Amino acid sequence: MKFFRFFALLSLVLCLTSCEEDFVLVKKDFTPQLVINSVFKPDSKWFVHVSSSRDILNPNSRITNIENANVVIVEKMTKKKIYLDHVGDGVYSSNYYPPQADKTYVLLVEVPGYKRVKAESMAPKKANIVNVIKDVVDEKVSTVNFQVKDDSKQYLIWNFISFKGSSGPADVIFTGNPKSFILSFMDYNHALSSFSGTGNDAVSSEGVFFSNITDESDDTEDGESGGSGLEEPGLEESFVIKRYLRVVTASSNLYNYYKSVERFLSAGNHNSSFSNSPEIYSNIENGLGIFAGYTEQLTEIE
Repeated sequence: MKFFRFFALLSLVLCLTSCEEDFVLVKKDFTPQLVINSVFKPDSKWFVHVSSSRDILNPNSRITNIENANVVIVEKMTKKKIYLDHVGDGVYSSNYYPPQADKTYVLLVEVPGYKRVKAESMAPKKANIVNVIKDVVDEKVSTVNFQVKDDSKQYLIWNFISFKGSSGPADVIFTGNPKSFILSFMDYNHALSSFSGTGNDAVSSEGVFFSNITDESDDTEDGESGGSGLEEPGLEESFVIKRYLRVVTASSNLYNYYKSVERFLSAGNHNSSFSNSPEIYSNIENGLGIFAGYTEQLTEIE
């Protein structure tokens, strides 16, 4: 009987101790990479932001702006080189030879101590948009339908912007920053969350698309309405708020980037060890980030 008790006690101890195992986390040496961020559209300045990546496992690591980069954009067909100058905070720009629609550009970035970075993209021609029609749903909500007719596949993203004043929207929202570009659509998506059956992106050569627009002129002070609000200083409240359908014809690079950010933000908690966060799309060789073009057109909604 004593032997049985001893055997049972020994078995219990072995079971308890056998479940324990020491793990040693071996952290690999961190090698920073160049991070390149730039979106471009026809007839606007080139803006390219260059920085180095941070070590997410090191709380003291920081993203560092690069101020000694050699940044060149090459028009692929003609081989024309456009040299960008550093204008501050890791941003490189040029006042000459702005991008043109339907032309492919190659970005080359060289920084001492890093591999040369390369990326390629274009700003497509504007989509052929016809038959923009507004249907009133109620006092606050209208549905705007528009039709696209094209021979080739187009990557489309759209929203609405509003402007309080006597003229159309001033082109002050372009910064060349992908984050600003994406957020203008993500904010609009959030405003649409209470409506079913609405969306604001598509891959199509032709089709009829629609989205809702809300009239919040009585509730807002700055003229915002489901999108970006732009206001001229010193205007009287009597000015009518003009609304525009903004349709972006994106390059495949920009559209893939947009959709990957959308999936990433929808994935929930990215800090959990159980999370499997989607990767953010990048077309940067030997680095991170995005270099991509787009065109846009605005149609006033009566």
